[in-house]
Amino acid sequence: MGTVTLRNLKKSFGVVEVIKGVNIDIDDGEFVILVGPSGCGKSTLLRMVAGLEDVTGGDVAIDGQVITNVAPKDRDIAMVFQNYALYPHFTVEKNMGFSLKLAGVPKDQITKQVAAVAQSLGLTDYLQRYPKELSGGQRQRVATGRAIVRNPKVFLFDEPLSNLDAKLRVQMRSEIRSLQQRLGVTSIYVTHDQVEAMTMADKIVVLRGGVVEQIGSPLDLYDRPANTFVASFIGSPAMNLITGTATSDTARLFADFAIPVQGKIENGSDITVGFRPDHITVVEPGTSSAFPTKVASYEATGSETMLFVTKADQPLTVVTKDRLHLTAGDTVWLKPDMSKAHYFGGDGIRVAGE
Repeated sequence: MGTVTLRNLKKSFGVVEVIKGVNIDIDDGEFVILVGPSGCGKSTLLRMVAGLEDVTGGDVAIDGQVITNVAPKDRDIAMVFQNYALYPHFTVEKNMGFSLKLAGVPKDQITKQVAAVAQSLGLTDYLQRYPKELSGGQRQRVATGRAIVRNPKVFLFDEPLSNLDAKLRVQMRSEIRSLQQRLGVTSIYVTHDQVEAMTMADKIVVLRGGVVEQIGSPLDLYDRPANTFVASFIGSPAMNLITGTATSDTARLFADFAIPVQGKIENGSDITVGFRPDHITVVEPGTSSAFPTKVASYEATGSETMLFVTKADQPLTVVTKDRLHLTAGDTVWLKPDMSKAHYFGGDGIRVAGE
């Protein structure tokens, strides 16, 4: 078992509170990703679980046992750092087996365990090499292997792919996820890359300013964001958020475009309506329930076109499979899919939507 429970966890540096009463429950074998913008507290939170940062308030528990004041080496966790933290003067084999040596494991047993993990990670041919002789992806595997060989209750990953190029990141996130599923070890993973979070996690925790904004599966957060922050952070490209005013049972956007409103919105109050970029269609001029926009720029990738437009100084992004040939300043008409609309009140909290 490897459940992790965070209860009213707080962290302050002097008078500055960076973690503000976080509560998270992580099930045994679950892959949980902490995501949020730079400075939101996700790495600090991970280090508190690891015991590398003191806790100002609240508790950390593993399998129901409070470990808030337990030394890092006694928490039965293993951590993979952003810079891999490999010993440059050790071979791959010694790097992977060093923690076992410190724990007093017999040498022949260390050799056996390291060999088994190295084989599963495709590192057998590199055991006698030094870190400087390895590629970034190979170093990442060694760091992961060093964690696995300890057979901990919990894996902690602190942005382990941030130093890799884009192509290798895609490959390695697939490898890490497959490995975690095969081992079934509870894992907490920190990243600022929401695409990484969406493709790897069982559950995502969205943080902002040391506060949990929403917890849920990737599709829960994508389909039903709790507020405008989560709506704009989860999804790439980001959701279009259009501000307007509610009048009776409609919302007036761009001053001249009215749409029906779902949910309880007070007459005359502010409202924000959200549409995913792929839920807006380019249509013929004058189409019913559509509106004209000005093209700012577009990006054609072959499989799709990303269109950037403006309407009443409001920037919008559209993703379409159509191959469009446009220039800046052209007028295009857009029609949002109202069945996929998201509605947020003036406070940014979700009030209705798909």
